Amino acid sequence: SFEHFIEQGDEIDFKASCCYIEIYNEEIRDLLQPNAPRHLIAVRETTDGVIQVAGIKSEACDSAEQMLRCLSDGSLQRTTGATLMNEQSSRSHSIFTIILEQRRRGRWHAARRDGEEAATGGCVGDEVSTTAGGDARDDFAFKPVYRTAKFHLVDLAGSERAKRTGAVGSRFKESVSINSGLLALGNVISALGDPAKRGFHVPYRESKLTRLLQD
Repeated sequence: SFEHFIEQGDEIDFKASCCYIEIYNEEIRDLLQPNAPRHLIAVRETTDGVIQVAGIKSEACDSAEQMLRCLSDGSLQRTTGATLMNEQSSRSHSIFTIILEQRRRGRWHAARRDGEEAATGGCVGDEVSTTAGGDARDDFAFKPVYRTAKFHLVDLAGSERAKRTGAVGSRFKESVSINSGLLALGNVISALGDPAKRGFHVPYRESKLTRLLQD
């Protein structure tokens, strides 16, 4: 909670931010910045396997109320349309992402094994000399200075049958995109959850939805 951030503020720096996107016809749209050029939005993967979306707005939040306001404002920008089953049917999948970052004050933090005196200071990966001239990596158990967590809150559009929704033209195209994303998600879940498929390829790249949820 943000109250916890405040209580630990003397020792640890915290940052909370959020972003909100929708996947409409396999295109990513920034719901916190709806007028942003879509051609500048791209899914990228870092060298350590983290999935990032370039070109979208990340809103720093200092309170739960501010984060809820981002969720509420972004939801108003969602693409909706009328079908025979729903006058305001969601025509996209959406992902509201909360990112929490924690940085311990001080460049590194370490504690000796076997109950010896703790040490703080220096920088990550530095070797600290000991009386025996040993390598600090043998004598110290380094604790991570920086941690980050990412939470995806996903709102999936419901699967559709054209005969029941009366979808034609652009509505039919939307239905195909919605169902394709749901099918890809089901395939990924099956590949991850079926013991018989362990070690096999997981089809994250079949859709933007599964690609964004990969990590």
